[in-house]
Amino acid sequence: MLDVVKMGVNAPKEHQRIIRKLTTGLDIMYTQQQILYEPLPETMVDESQTSATPDVLLFDNQTQKNIIIIEVTIPASEKKDFQKLQEIVDDYEIPEGFLYNYKTQQWRKYKFGQGEVIDKPSFCDSIQVDLNSFL
Repeated sequence: MLDVVKMGVNAPKEHQRIIRKLTTGLDIMYTQQQILYEPLPETMVDESQTSATPDVLLFDNQTQKNIIIIEVTIPASEKKDFQKLQEIVDDYEIPEGFLYNYKTQQWRKYKFGQGEVIDKPSFCDSIQVDLNSFL
């Protein structure tokens, strides 16, 4: 199981700017009923206990399930953050997880039951949207 602190607080302005852009773009789509999942920043994946809080989480309010998590990183912590993302996706059976490195402008994608997806790593199958379009 996950350690209590998996995704710690990282709040440089550029990091927060990326989270804002992603959350805003996704929220517009959610409000206009173009996607079914509510985007939430810095939200615990398991409300019943202390758990990981990815930078952005898309939540299905009807089924009460986490559908997508997005983590924002930099080169120095990318490897470790991607390992944490994999653990969260696998432990909580979240369909898709994304990691965005804002210094290199590169995406990585991880799918539950499938592993890392190299082809179109910013394309989210669950909502049929290229997440990079919000940046």
